[in-house]
Amino acid sequence: ASTSSPQATPPVTATSIDLEPSFTFPQKGDKVYIGCTYPISWQSSATINSLETALIDAGARKSIDQTKSGLAKENTIEKDLQNLNWKVGVVYPGKYYIKVSSINDVALEIRSGIFTISNIPKGTSIDEKEKICKKSNGSFL
Repeated sequence: ASTSSPQATPPVTATSIDLEPSFTFPQKGDKVYIGCTYPISWQSSATINSLETALIDAGARKSIDQTKSGLAKENTIEKDLQNLNWKVGVVYPGKYYIKVSSINDVALEIRSGIFTISNIPKGTSIDEKEKICKKSNGSFL
């Protein structure tokens, strides 16, 4: 039997393939509400430290300004959380998706499934708003 000398392990570097997370929220068909806060979450084999994101109108395929969407373009991700809290801004109700254009300063393009943003009906009490947010996997902060 031949003996082989141990070989040095090459350093592990994250490639765009390693960084391609799959969204666990929002997913295709989810419904979220203006004014509720949701944890945008994903599964990834790599630790994500920063994300560049945008809310995209699925019909017009146009990016919604971050001051309206409530979704910041540049996001720092806390190591222990590995999600991003998003308070849905005041946008037109309709179909949208989230586009990620950079993870840990690596350029790439990943999209969530298309989901629906809806208004909470006018005149809804705070207690009812909390219930609507919670029922849709969010919170009312």
